[in-house]
Amino acid sequence: MKPAYRPPVTVHQIARHLGVSAATVSSVLAHRHVERRIAPATVERIRAAAQSLGYIPNMAGRRLRAHRTATRQIDLAILTSFEAPLPLVGQALHALQRAVEVQSTADTRYAVAIEMFHAGRIREKTGLLDADRYHGVILTNTLPEDDRFLAEAALPYPAVILGRRIPGRCCVLEAPEFVGRRSAEILIDAGCRAPAVIHGRLLTHTTADRLAAFRHTLRERTGREPTVLVSEGLQPRHAAAAFEQHWARGGRVDGLFTVTDSLAIGAYRVFRDLGVRIPADVAVVGVGDYELAEFFAPPLTTVAGANEAMVAEAVPLLFRLLRGETVPPEVLVVPPVFLRESTRRHRPTAIGATKPAYPKRRSKRRER
Repeated sequence: MKPAYRPPVTVHQIARHLGVSAATVSSVLAHRHVERRIAPATVERIRAAAQSLGYIPNMAGRRLRAHRTATRQIDLAILTSFEAPLPLVGQALHALQRAVEVQSTADTRYAVAIEMFHAGRIREKTGLLDADRYHGVILTNTLPEDDRFLAEAALPYPAVILGRRIPGRCCVLEAPEFVGRRSAEILIDAGCRAPAVIHGRLLTHTTADRLAAFRHTLRERTGREPTVLVSEGLQPRHAAAAFEQHWARGGRVDGLFTVTDSLAIGAYRVFRDLGVRIPADVAVVGVGDYELAEFFAPPLTTVAGANEAMVAEAVPLLFRLLRGETVPPEVLVVPPVFLRESTRRHRPTAIGATKPAYPKRRSKRRER
């Protein structure tokens, strides 16, 4: 049951409650009591009343009073899902903030916010279709259900979509099939004969493309299907749980493709606990090239994903849309590849070479 609506407490209500003028209350709450020479005792009474009554300042009103009449404020937002990893959002935020610092003038100011929705439920986001909510947005980490809604929705502001193809929208995405295909080739070149791929239960347009391209390349090059492991989410703990279940069932792999680097972190921990050596027993390829990737033990080979390159394209496109310019409906970027120690292993000398011998897991007693 929803709580009953309680209207916000106003300056005038606090003034009536204390028997002082609204101007006095306003001056205290705006921290102008010293210049107005308001008695310290009155200041304390007003602050205590504001706290006890649950007063919340109207920040929009304060901004309006602080700006000159001729000053325009442009509100920009990055919209992303709660369930998604944050590196892409962080990169977009930094790039957008750098851009607004350059674009800001005495007459035009920018405000940048990150707003979130539940994956697959962007249609439920309050104010998404309001014309006075945003001036422009960058959208990322949507699911197919979100994409279908966005393809039909009449967004009343410019929008750039990261990482997925949506008809009628300005989209920036990694070159189709590149990440999955290149990851499969790296594992094949490392001599892997029983590779696996792990992904989250919720597949975005991008992760679905990576998975499909990886499987297709393995079938085409080796005639084999990879083992597919599904984790509940994209956090390291989700990957660790999926691998522990796989090993408990007797499953084995000698190569691994993780659709994000965060899943690779969980896999590394399980391999360490099992005594499985990287890359001698299992070669590992991640996606994203997170800041920690080169500090893994051993350093992680990554197909970097196109995050940085996508953001570099998306931010200028958003400002072009704000100026009313025509932009291309789709921009494709090819991500870089970083080959590191996690895939540098000796290839088998013959087709019939045996699988690597996996050490048995040590007992918890011995680990202590």
